[in-house]
Amino acid sequence: MEIVKAKKSHVKELSALLKGLDIENYSFSDEERITPLIEKGYYYVAIEDNKIVGSIALMIIEESCQIDALITSKKGVGRALIEFAVEKCKEEGAKKLWCWSLKRYNAKGFYDKMGFKEQFLLEKHWCGEDCYIFGRVID
Repeated sequence: MEIVKAKKSHVKELSALLKGLDIENYSFSDEERITPLIEKGYYYVAIEDNKIVGSIALMIIEESCQIDALITSKKGVGRALIEFAVEKCKEEGAKKLWCWSLKRYNAKGFYDKMGFKEQFLLEKHWCGEDCYIFGRVID
């Protein structure tokens, strides 16, 4: 498996994968949303056997890196994408990796395993949904 910067040619396949994050009020998989993020260099894709098996969008602002979207279709890919993000943070001088995740995604255990020690539950935070904020200091 390799992790590479997403290209415009990945939009359709990436959109299909991101449908797994869509909720009633918001579409992460909307190609019009994805395309500018790819153009800005935020999206990375994990590729195995010429298929996208995972994706992460990273937005580095000053000394902080936000995971905008993370999704996989195969076990172990999420860990690889987080490890990739940590290395990106080190390269860019970001001291914090963080994200928010809807409670319904049941991702708390994953972020625990990945070393995200800061966790806050915000009720009715986004689109009327409860959201976790997860944070990890980069050493």
